[in-house]
Amino acid sequence: MTVIALGILFLARAPVAFRRPQARPAWIASGTGIAALLSIGVIIPIPLADSWLGGVNLLFLLRTALPVIAFWYLREAVAVQVGKESPRRGRAILWALLAVQVLLFIMIPDRGTTNIYFVDEHMIYPAAFLWACVYVAAVIWTSAGIFSQLLPFRGRHFVPFKVGALMTIVGGVALVIHCGLILAGAIEPVSGDLAWVLFNVFFYPGILLTVAGFVAITIRDALVLAQWRLRAARLRRALGSYSGNATRSPVAEALRSSIGLDPVHETYEAAIALRNLQYLDGITLRPEHMRQLAESEGELEQVSAVPGSVRA
Repeated sequence: MTVIALGILFLARAPVAFRRPQARPAWIASGTGIAALLSIGVIIPIPLADSWLGGVNLLFLLRTALPVIAFWYLREAVAVQVGKESPRRGRAILWALLAVQVLLFIMIPDRGTTNIYFVDEHMIYPAAFLWACVYVAAVIWTSAGIFSQLLPFRGRHFVPFKVGALMTIVGGVALVIHCGLILAGAIEPVSGDLAWVLFNVFFYPGILLTVAGFVAITIRDALVLAQWRLRAARLRRALGSYSGNATRSPVAEALRSSIGLDPVHETYEAAIALRNLQYLDGITLRPEHMRQLAESEGELEQVSAVPGSVRA
């Protein structure tokens, strides 16, 4: 279900992503998120997916690289959602983390052919342990960034984000402990120790919850944006119906100047122009237009108190 939702989001946001740089982090996060979910073996079996990559366990490298990319851009998308500056300057760090992952993966001895227990069985090698640590550190870092950005916000729609980020952090720490125990020889490579159980309970479910939270917020914002477009269209129609009676307020200019604005500002400009008709031209607005204007002004007051609550 999450993959389908991300796929719809990815396709729907593609035109916007090409037009508006602010929309690209969310688009990239959804695309890489789909690939990451497909690589874990739940939808496409691991042997089949790895055979497409040559059958040399390269799938496991993608399983660590793709979530890092997805979470990195998800952090940027969250920054856009809450009205903060997107941390784009640090993308060089992202590419460095990915390069280190590739280097460490290449250094793992005896990678062999497709093996669903590849990670556990190769944790006896320091290069594999460091590879896992770099992956987990990157995911924990970005998850902590997502959580810290959302911490000041109390809305219920942010709860899945926060809980998912915390679960991912707990699961990541458990994975490092599990891999460290294997490297130290304290447990067998394939074992059901407590750290491994905690990893499975918290890590991937945490990622899924974080992604689901992102999808839910994106859908919510799309619905809110549609409501603002409807308000703006109604007020513009109302404004146009009085254009022949205006002598002092520049109705035609107001209609032209609001074109191309985001729906919130378009609603604001149309509301100001309607009030000017009342006060400057002495025009009595029709009851339905008064209701629409009062409702829009009430919503505008709420939005002005919540910066970044609506994004075009």
